[in-house]
Amino acid sequence: MVAFPPPKSTTSESEVDSGRRHQQRLSSASLRAVAAEPAAELRGQRLEVDQRPVGIVVPHLAMDLDELDSATRRGVVDAMAVRVRYSNRDLHLRLSPTEPMERIIFDVAEQFRCEARSDLPGVTANMTRSFDRWTVLAMAEGLTDSGVGLLIFTIAHMLRYRLTGQAIDFSVAPAVDEVIETTRGNLSRLVGYALKELPPLIDDQEAFAEPATEIARLVAEMAGDADVRQQEESTRHRFLVPVDWDTLDLELAESSRSATATTGRSYEVFTTEHDSQIHGSRIYPTAVLRRLRRRMEELERAQAVSPARVAQRLRPLLVDWDSSGWAGSQEDGVLDTRRLAAVVADPADRSIHRTPERRQSLDAVVTFLVDNSGSMKVQRYESMAVLVDTLTRAVDLAGAQSEVLGFTTSSWSGGRSRQRWVAEGRPDRPGRLADCQHIVYKSADETWRQARLSIAALLKTDHYREGLDGEAVEWALNRLANRPERKRLLVLISDGLPMETSTTTANGEGYLVDHLREVWERGAPASLGIRLGAITLEHDLSAYLLPSVHLDLTGTLTIGTYDVVRQLFAAR
Repeated sequence: MVAFPPPKSTTSESEVDSGRRHQQRLSSASLRAVAAEPAAELRGQRLEVDQRPVGIVVPHLAMDLDELDSATRRGVVDAMAVRVRYSNRDLHLRLSPTEPMERIIFDVAEQFRCEARSDLPGVTANMTRSFDRWTVLAMAEGLTDSGVGLLIFTIAHMLRYRLTGQAIDFSVAPAVDEVIETTRGNLSRLVGYALKELPPLIDDQEAFAEPATEIARLVAEMAGDADVRQQEESTRHRFLVPVDWDTLDLELAESSRSATATTGRSYEVFTTEHDSQIHGSRIYPTAVLRRLRRRMEELERAQAVSPARVAQRLRPLLVDWDSSGWAGSQEDGVLDTRRLAAVVADPADRSIHRTPERRQSLDAVVTFLVDNSGSMKVQRYESMAVLVDTLTRAVDLAGAQSEVLGFTTSSWSGGRSRQRWVAEGRPDRPGRLADCQHIVYKSADETWRQARLSIAALLKTDHYREGLDGEAVEWALNRLANRPERKRLLVLISDGLPMETSTTTANGEGYLVDHLREVWERGAPASLGIRLGAITLEHDLSAYLLPSVHLDLTGTLTIGTYDVVRQLFAAR
């Protein structure tokens, strides 16, 4: 039998390359048409505008275009096109988080914001087809087998539904709902409030970035220490890390240099017209506060720590020694002129002297200043609320005065202050652009029992938004300066550095951080005797705030947990 050689391919490599180039030219032409951007171009798998690479960290756009069928390819190209058309790239870079996990989630949100703005039915159908195809491929290739991959997969579906209104097509991927059900439930409790903020903001990229950043931060915290750049080979694939991170780092560095160029100047406030101060009892209806109080008491019973025992341990920190008193009728010491008549009556009586006497004095006030920013909404906020409530009650039981203050903003994305700035033409270096809100959960003149419902408002986080820490510390210091007590302690409780997107975007990345550091280091005049300390719950801020103690609230609160206040001040 004669052996014949296998037939040669009828298509040469040059013909294949020619076909790819032709397909790429067609895709680029389609991209430019939908994007309304004549400088847009596809070079291989990379999108460029004005010959500059555009780093889009979106997993469902990470599919290899050469491996896709024509319909799916059109959908990916159309998705890139709407991104170019509806997203300001420079603004996006300034607003983007720098941590890889946060950047992916933030980019996915921005992508679906742009897709939601498309009013071309054919383009929308193409993008739907490509997303469905990504869903099938991502599951088949194991994206959902890792914790990080499942988080990204789930939040992508949640963001898409919230912004475009398009639900999962179970005829295409029948197992999706079962795969993401548990993770979706956990994420909903964590980021549901921020997801609701997104749809009304799809036409305002800058305002949209605030809740999107919040979602990205919380999902990244849920992922823990996972690094999407350094995944094990089994979980690191094209559906998780779709870009060249070195290129992306360069873009972010350029953006950061531009954003921080305005820092190093004095802190300013654009307007205080919309600032507010509110008592904690007015944040929610009384019926809601009563329910929250019952929940607080349940949580406190679970910790099995007695406020009276905490008070006993705190008392030595709060007492002071008063040396202004005298002990009379002493045989030695300073002559007591008030006893001279006794000498005349009985010359043998030698108890006519007096000696200085140190007496314990409990004349102290402790202010607990609580960060009410959105990142505190991670599960630790309940432990934080119990910690503050128990410490406040303990201070009262010890015989000192206590105050519980909170700080946040009245709305997301700057609110009416930012709207006024926009109406005035966005002047450069505007200073703080948010509507500041300060909350008095308990004043120093109220007892714990009088304020117990108000303090319970810490357990409901609908009012937790953004943080202007520097101004909050100044506010708390001013309140303490007007108190009559001799010993005054300020305890800041925070989970990280200040963050308010509108202010940071307009003034530079370090603007709020620099102000907090300056206020903290300046403190209060020595004559007032005010001492500052910080309890940090998530990130160690000792490089910015001293003294500070890092506290882990992930477990059960113990009597040792409440020693954190003594650790801050006892050695000083």
